Amino acid sequence: MAGRKKKDRKQRIAAIIAAVLAVAMALSAIAAYAGHLLGRDDPETAGPEQQLDAEAYRAHCLKEIERLEKYIEEYGPKAGVLSELCEHYSLLIQIENMGEKPDEELVQKCEAGLKQRSRDLVELEPDNPEHRLRLLYVYEGAGEDKKVISGEIEDLRKILKKEPNPGISLALIGFMKSSEQPGKTIDQEITRLKDHFEKLAADDQITATDRYYYALLLGDHLEKKPAALKQLDLILETEPPEGELYSAAEQYRETLKEKEKKTGQ
Repeated sequence: MAGRKKKDRKQRIAAIIAAVLAVAMALSAIAAYAGHLLGRDDPETAGPEQQLDAEAYRAHCLKEIERLEKYIEEYGPKAGVLSELCEHYSLLIQIENMGEKPDEELVQKCEAGLKQRSRDLVELEPDNPEHRLRLLYVYEGAGEDKKVISGEIEDLRKILKKEPNPGISLALIGFMKSSEQPGKTIDQEITRLKDHFEKLAADDQITATDRYYYALLLGDHLEKKPAALKQLDLILETEPPEGELYSAAEQYRETLKEKEKKTGQ
């Protein structure tokens, strides 16, 4: 029984981390950023100055959660406050689950708070795709009913169809694959995003950031590595070498090249 609880706890934290990284990637357009975050929290890879003081962060999160909840109680919900509150709930859950003896009562309280405040964000700004993406990962981690998750996916897809957001779309595709959504739905989203990029290219309106997202779609979801490499090469030809986008494109290019060597393609 204890082993099962530990496994469930690991699944919950994985979902929480996935939510944070998915939104970070969608907003930053830099896949390397996700790797940086993962490496930063690994005691074996992080430098001494980067390693977290768990107790200090725990106390900080508890204090901030209390402050932000009090603010909402007094002044009502605000998007910025709710987002910050969700981040603190997520971090506190992560800190607790990293410990040898997590405070189960506190974790459950934080999970309930994260779920409620993520819902509040969607209610406050229903057309904001980042809020809906976060809610999807929170729902998945909390074991929400599959019908509820499917409904949220469709709501997010409608928003993205009306207002394209390639970063969020890629994160959504990743979520749908990891949560084993119907293949037809996943394929429809991949096709819609591909058509979006092709139209941008045809109209000569595709940006370097668009090309990076397009490369991710081609390389990770369409199995078209040569086409992905072509998009990355165009980024490397036009972007300054010191820029984050250049670094991300270079890193992804190396990843694709390594895959080619291993598969012989």
